[in-house]
Amino acid sequence: MSAEKLFNSAWYGKSRWTNCFLPLMPLVRRFVKSKRQNFILNKASLFNPSVPVVVVGNITVGGTGKSPMVVALCEYLKTQGYSPGIISRGYGAKNEEALLVDELSSPDQVGDEPLMLVRRTQCPVVIARKRVQALEKILTDCNVDVIISDDGLQHYALNRDIEIVMIDHERGVGNGELLPVGPLREPIDRLQAVDFVVSAIQSNQASTQPEYIPHNLSQKFSCMQLSVVDLVNVKTGVVADLSILQAQNKWSLIAAIGNPNRFLNTLLSLGLKEGFSTNWLPDHYKIKASDIPSHGSVVMTEKDAVKCFALEFSNPDVWYLRVALQLNNDFKLNLINSLSNLTKVTPK
Repeated sequence: MSAEKLFNSAWYGKSRWTNCFLPLMPLVRRFVKSKRQNFILNKASLFNPSVPVVVVGNITVGGTGKSPMVVALCEYLKTQGYSPGIISRGYGAKNEEALLVDELSSPDQVGDEPLMLVRRTQCPVVIARKRVQALEKILTDCNVDVIISDDGLQHYALNRDIEIVMIDHERGVGNGELLPVGPLREPIDRLQAVDFVVSAIQSNQASTQPEYIPHNLSQKFSCMQLSVVDLVNVKTGVVADLSILQAQNKWSLIAAIGNPNRFLNTLLSLGLKEGFSTNWLPDHYKIKASDIPSHGSVVMTEKDAVKCFALEFSNPDVWYLRVALQLNNDFKLNLINSLSNLTKVTPK
């Protein structure tokens, strides 16, 4: 079992072996609290950009639906007259300085998520190890009037105007403990200070507020449906109806994401038949041609697919699932009101 699976079994399951780290908790809590307090005290001295910055992040490790939210925000803001841009860390990226991503960028150079985001949104995307550098470059080189930071809630060198936290609806906050005993990057009460708390749900999940979300956050909390759009062939770009998931037998599933079971549950809700196989790889794993079965139907996530476009593999039956987060009306209204109340920018 990989280290990632081993920790997840403790954080989100019944295993309690991470309790061996409990003696470290006073130091961890002190560090997390100090980092947050320093940000609050020194916020006025941080770089304050001329446009609003919206951070889409999480308080737990692993996948929570940040990328679908970033895509949905960009698409909605464009309908409202804004020109959004995206900044990202670019996990695994090899660049030393801020880099503008384009559709022909290599995932090895810029990371899988930034490449997926630029392809999906057609918005400017800049990556840098320090998000302030990415912010400065995108403001200098691109015509944008609102910035979406993909991740970075705990990157306190970055000033921000609006914070959106994504919470996995099913796994929640696990055992509720800070790293490494639990999956929390910050205590659950960090949610008191953010602007929006969102859970992406499948069509078969209830849209009720989970127990792990404090009741006093009801006005901040939203459940939003993660809808499946279609299947796209990795090699040809041909779009197929979702019915092929039911029509074809023995699918092979590949995922190198933080929470592959969410991907599996989505496929099952679409009618995926028993007899499938799974190949769950570490988050951000660099997929190789040898990881792709030479025959049979294969399906992967969109984030993983961008790592496969340039690979040489013989199987013509490899697809990726394209999903879209449906922003609800209350969220959209509150978001636009929040942006309108900022004196930095007005939509074109």
